[in-house]
Amino acid sequence: MWNSKRAIIHLDMDAYFASVEQQTNPWLKGKPIAVSGRGKRAVIATASYEAREYGISAGMTIYEARKLCPDILIVEGNQNKYIYTTLRVRDILLKYTDQVELYSIDEFFLDITNSQMIFGSPELIVKKVKDKVQEATGLSCSCGLSMNKLMAKLASKMNKPDGLTIIYPEKVPEILKELPIDKLHGIGHKTKLRLNYLGIEKASQLAEAPTDLLNTHFGIWGHILKSMGKGIDSSPVQYYWQQDQIKSISHSYTLPFDTSHIGIIRSYILMLCQRVAARLQREGKSASTIALVIRYRDFETFSRRKTVGYFVNTIHGIYFVCLKILEEIGELAKPVRLLGVSATSLADDSRQLCLLEIIQKEREFNKVVESINNRYGEFTIKPASVMFAERFEKLQGNWGWMNSYLGRIC
Repeated sequence: MWNSKRAIIHLDMDAYFASVEQQTNPWLKGKPIAVSGRGKRAVIATASYEAREYGISAGMTIYEARKLCPDILIVEGNQNKYIYTTLRVRDILLKYTDQVELYSIDEFFLDITNSQMIFGSPELIVKKVKDKVQEATGLSCSCGLSMNKLMAKLASKMNKPDGLTIIYPEKVPEILKELPIDKLHGIGHKTKLRLNYLGIEKASQLAEAPTDLLNTHFGIWGHILKSMGKGIDSSPVQYYWQQDQIKSISHSYTLPFDTSHIGIIRSYILMLCQRVAARLQREGKSASTIALVIRYRDFETFSRRKTVGYFVNTIHGIYFVCLKILEEIGELAKPVRLLGVSATSLADDSRQLCLLEIIQKEREFNKVVESINNRYGEFTIKPASVMFAERFEKLQGNWGWMNSYLGRIC
């Protein structure tokens, strides 16, 4: 019997990208598949449960996955397909409450506290929600029900896939008693190591730890950690209409080969600027802060950002800022594996800019490029300098003319 003031559901889609691919292509059902980006160096975003039996997991390269399972089927991800399915799921959830928080593309929080008068007990509602999602999409999900977001998320992870777990308030101390601290959402690997150093390995130990000790090592975060150890979380589930404001737009890309060649690096930055500009213009936004992310061959990653005194949302406007950042970074220490460009500090786009013919033409060009890429795959259309760069590792001969060429087209 439910005896809590709040009733929160966490819904987690199972092996989401892979499940969507299997659902839309029946030939893939029951087979080990992995969803990844394009290129031989692309990493796996998710794997079907058939593939996970071989030890395949997100973050692996395709080469590593094939070593574990030679028969694995690699499917190139389709972002639009997943977003469409996510919106379908969200529409189903909104029939039960308007407090539906899209936590990630495959996760939702629902506050059903005020839905009980219409749909029945929380136990009945969570079952209805789970069954309705599977019936409408053909996809399975795992649901957790508890009195707050922290415990609901913990519950949803307990019986994956296709699970339904309820953590009643009176059961919380018993569950947390032997629970490893890193099972609590929000405690990552580094925080776990720091807590372990203090002799804290279980949630119950975290709950009993002196507040002064935690505050000394974690600052204001120490008080929050102690509450988490007790299963306390007062954070609200946002209403769906509170999440419409976009705070940043970013895009990243794993290069087909590691390189220190500045011309090639600029080529891929230009390609990423094209994608970010297209998304900014589609959303009617401009940005005053641009960030450049660089990941080296050894996976060391860093970012640099630059705030300018004006708003940009065109390819070359963003690219100009990125080149300034690159210039400030100076010589790169190691070969680069991944690049990323992000736009933040967003504001509604000024429609007066459309009076400039060159900007209007670029926007029309972006619309055409994005339409083709959405239909035939990401980066089907790309800058000529990128196409040249992708063949760079295979070319032999005079590097001087290559440098000159890349310098002109970047």
